[in-house]
Amino acid sequence: MVDINISSLLRTEWIIPIFLGMIFLASLVANKTRVPYTMVLVGIGIIVSVAHVSGIGFIDRTRFQVDPKLILYFVVPPLIFEAMMKIDREQFKTIRISSLLLSTLGVVLATLVGGFLLSYVAGLPTIVAFAFAALIAPTDAAIVIEVFKKIKAPSALTALMQSEASFNDATGLVIFSSIIAIALAQGSALETTNFSQINVDILGQLEHFAIVFFGGIAIGLGFAIAARYLMKLMNEPLPETALSVAVLFGSVVVANALQLSGLVAAAASGLYFGNLVMKGKGIMSEKAQVYSSHFWDMIAFFANSVAFLYLGLSMDIQDMGKNLPLIAMAFGAVLAARAASTYPILAATHRFTHEKWPSAWRHVVMIGGMRGALSVALVATLPESNFKDILEPITFGVVLSSLIVQYPVLSRYMKKAFPEATAT
Repeated sequence: MVDINISSLLRTEWIIPIFLGMIFLASLVANKTRVPYTMVLVGIGIIVSVAHVSGIGFIDRTRFQVDPKLILYFVVPPLIFEAMMKIDREQFKTIRISSLLLSTLGVVLATLVGGFLLSYVAGLPTIVAFAFAALIAPTDAAIVIEVFKKIKAPSALTALMQSEASFNDATGLVIFSSIIAIALAQGSALETTNFSQINVDILGQLEHFAIVFFGGIAIGLGFAIAARYLMKLMNEPLPETALSVAVLFGSVVVANALQLSGLVAAAASGLYFGNLVMKGKGIMSEKAQVYSSHFWDMIAFFANSVAFLYLGLSMDIQDMGKNLPLIAMAFGAVLAARAASTYPILAATHRFTHEKWPSAWRHVVMIGGMRGALSVALVATLPESNFKDILEPITFGVVLSSLIVQYPVLSRYMKKAFPEATAT
């Protein structure tokens, strides 16, 4: 007679079947209701999390927890790569100034505005306020892509939102890691309330960011260019698709190993691969293009599912409940920071460049700045400390608020702003 240990199985063989079962359940519920598939996944994750805290049956959230570094390095990159593959390079040229400004200067502005608001209005210690503002400033690629796949919007607006979400992670990561370094260097950092007491080498940080950002672009383009020449030696869909996987993860791993941005490398390689490799004349056959496109659709679907399920599983409802007033103030500060960083930039590019952004489009960009798995993964990578104990519930609460409030508001506003938009 075989003795089956439930706990052991949940750690090993049953993890994948349970995960697939959750995906099927979420799809079934989404098809029968108007609730988006990804929101259902978050809900399932929260239910598991609450059941774990309540001690119901043998449900243990820790069996399903994912290393946050896996989210950063192996779940988010495929989403970025697949999204950038589908952006036409000619379309990208028409929005590149706005996209790069939003993903760099925009994140800096959002961090500064959010940090000051949380420090002086909410009363958070300065280091904590700015660390939170930095990790929450980047928009989440998975959520933005999900919304724009469901509702047809102007192609330029879609390209802007997707490219911003793909590129702005590097800026947030650099700022966040710099603030954490300051916190570690100052033993009394959590007690600091005067921003002037924090010593920051601005020029050094700008140089570091430029190296991380543009170095990531160089690595991504290098792998994609190499694939373009290698692809000419192949004539089978499977090896050609496998090469695209090698391009993505090769660029991400090498960039991260060189302390550059793997996420930016994924974006750059995806944009080049989708336009100059897949669509390049005489490089990939039509059959290989279709096969590769379907393959990445499936990979993006599973990566998206993991990202949203991870969000739900990470939520500590009890801890968030104890910090509701602070979470409400933080969410308000995040929205104000998003507005302060997007409207001026888009107004400037609208006036001084060929990139034109009507008011309705600017509102979509502002509302569409939702937060997700990236912010949760960033705070989860911190070592156990009082610093992390303060940041975690605020981050979880703001991310959940973003999903509950901004997601439906964005969907409704887009349908109103673009009457021709239809759900897919």
